[in-house]
Amino acid sequence: MASRKKADEEKLKKRRLARFRFKRLVHVVICNRYWITEIEDREIGNNVTRNVAVIDRRLTHKGTLTIIEKKILNSPPAERTREQRRVLRTVLRKIECLQELTVDQLNDLAGCATFEYFGPGRVILREGHHPNGVYFLANGEITVSRLRWDSIYLRHNDTPCGTRTRGQMFGEIALLHDCPRTATCTTATDCELLCLSRADFDRILKHTLLDRWRQLQLALERFDYFKYWTNDQVRECCLLSRIVAFDTQQKLPVDGDARYTYFVLSGQCMILQCLTVAKVHGTYRLVPIATNESAAVEQTSRDASAAPMQPTIEHRFIDVGTFSCGSVFGLGEPMPHRMVVARNRVQCLVIPRGWLFEKQQNVGNTWQRIRMKLEMTIQRDRLFEQFVRDQRWQRYRKALVREYVRLHPRQNATQLADVPIMCRVEQGEI
Repeated sequence: MASRKKADEEKLKKRRLARFRFKRLVHVVICNRYWITEIEDREIGNNVTRNVAVIDRRLTHKGTLTIIEKKILNSPPAERTREQRRVLRTVLRKIECLQELTVDQLNDLAGCATFEYFGPGRVILREGHHPNGVYFLANGEITVSRLRWDSIYLRHNDTPCGTRTRGQMFGEIALLHDCPRTATCTTATDCELLCLSRADFDRILKHTLLDRWRQLQLALERFDYFKYWTNDQVRECCLLSRIVAFDTQQKLPVDGDARYTYFVLSGQCMILQCLTVAKVHGTYRLVPIATNESAAVEQTSRDASAAPMQPTIEHRFIDVGTFSCGSVFGLGEPMPHRMVVARNRVQCLVIPRGWLFEKQQNVGNTWQRIRMKLEMTIQRDRLFEQFVRDQRWQRYRKALVREYVRLHPRQNATQLADVPIMCRVEQGEI
């Protein structure tokens, strides 16, 4: 009787184990259907040879991670060979937030990172929970939200405050500062993640990220704008910001549609304004921005008092100012025919403009007032008047030099083209 009962228990145990394994298999297939079915394509047909080539291309050319690389990441870290680590190291180097790491750090990551897939609407991190790891987004988009107090309904609402996209990292704040999760991260699309446990993060990345964090904090301390920010604001700013360097004569990506604000840490940037002018009989007229060149030619010709003559359209670049250490620009000020160029090597603290203009960081409309000041400082009409005065001075100076050379002849083979273009810009020759 006892043996029969034991046999029934063993049989029941095997059934439960089989049912558990089947459910686990179905769960894995469902969770990974996005990248398992990526080999299916409308290009698949009846030609077997062609189908094999298509499938092979899908296996090796799909997003940041191929199926083969995902298979390696799903394998136990202890079983990964040296060649497999080399393959993963190459892949990790392509992820934007990991590009500055050393070879040894990437090799350590290749030996312990794991792969996870999540469909849309899945909560990866929950605000206030205990942190256990950090994540790197290989593909997809993450929505970041925080609990905000609603003074009208007297409750906390989960309010979106940002996104994380391909190549970015999230979840590191709580590990760096040894605190609960500061935000909730939810998948907005199908997401492929690389996961790193807390112990591996402390061993491989924590020291490097803390150094980077301190550099950003020191950069913020150099500006009085951030003097009264809370620790949470400074922490979030360090998460969203970065320090960018520009070489001499490199154009900064600043225009009306740019998404970032620049705070100059070192070096100088010059503001170049392009004035489109029409020249007739030595007289200059300013061409409005909204007017095309052909219309400007017709208007100038009608206004000419002398015989009809086609005016010459010229584009003159004028150095109208300098952004030095402590300056701020890129607040949405209009940039018609204007650009910002590094005069020497420049380092800037770059902060997302949208986040900077949020109510918490924009007490007293600070950034709008600075933007209005920048808009009023540079006006095309006043610049054109200064340009005309400079042209008169240039003509007088050239006439004076020609007269002096005529009276004191001297051989000189230097041509205008021999003078560097930046010198001609600063001298008003262009």
